[in-house]
Amino acid sequence: MRVFADHLRRSGRRTGGCVVAVALSIAMAGCGSRDTAERAEEDAKKNEAQDTRPVVLVNQALAATFDTTTSLTSTKDALTKGTVVVRSTVVDGTPECHMHISKGDDSSIDFLVNDSGVYTRITEEAIRETALRQGQVLPEQITAMAGRWVKRGADKAEIMREELCRPEAQRAQLEEQLLTPKNLRHGKKEAASLNGRPTTKLTFTGGPSRLEVQVAAEGRPYLLKIVEYGGVLWEFGGFDKPYRVSTPETSIDETDVAAEILDAV
Repeated sequence: MRVFADHLRRSGRRTGGCVVAVALSIAMAGCGSRDTAERAEEDAKKNEAQDTRPVVLVNQALAATFDTTTSLTSTKDALTKGTVVVRSTVVDGTPECHMHISKGDDSSIDFLVNDSGVYTRITEEAIRETALRQGQVLPEQITAMAGRWVKRGADKAEIMREELCRPEAQRAQLEEQLLTPKNLRHGKKEAASLNGRPTTKLTFTGGPSRLEVQVAAEGRPYLLKIVEYGGVLWEFGGFDKPYRVSTPETSIDETDVAAEILDAV
């Protein structure tokens, strides 16, 4: 290869075709290096697929759950902090979702995002709880907002879509809050089952709290359940099941809500 390239460069100088000679030299060298790179990449993928270390299995489960599915339901139970259920889907390339946050029987907040916009609904109890944390709430606010679907401004649609609906956002939250490198130390794996479904249970004891992760053992390695002892319980399902986020039958625009409150004060 080097002799051939040197010959091209010498020929190029003699004939004034130096640029062509160099280009040919690069092209010839590139052919061999590209083949080598492709083989190395293929070998790396095969090795990763065969790697059964707990941390690698977690990464494979995250990819299967969040990178390729078109629909997903996740349920996060944060013990005393309440339960968050997110049903997300991708319709014609656009993420849609419905998030329901509940604490007890009477306190809940809903966020709904689809192609027609963003809608929120909050119960009276949730309004009062929010007021305790953020400041005084007017009785007129409760009357105007409690239990009603409110359509939010278009400027909020893309922000909500990015933060709530995209699977990448859910994966990032998991990796930042729970499945961190610190928490995924000292792992072991064992065969188990979840609701009659064969799973691989991964247990990590290197973090502040013991962490258990259950991954589907048959078919795609979906992430099925995460348990942080003394912390949260996170479950996943509804993979690739058709789902549509329906627009509320009745709603009020947020500008009209503001007008109602001002009129009543």
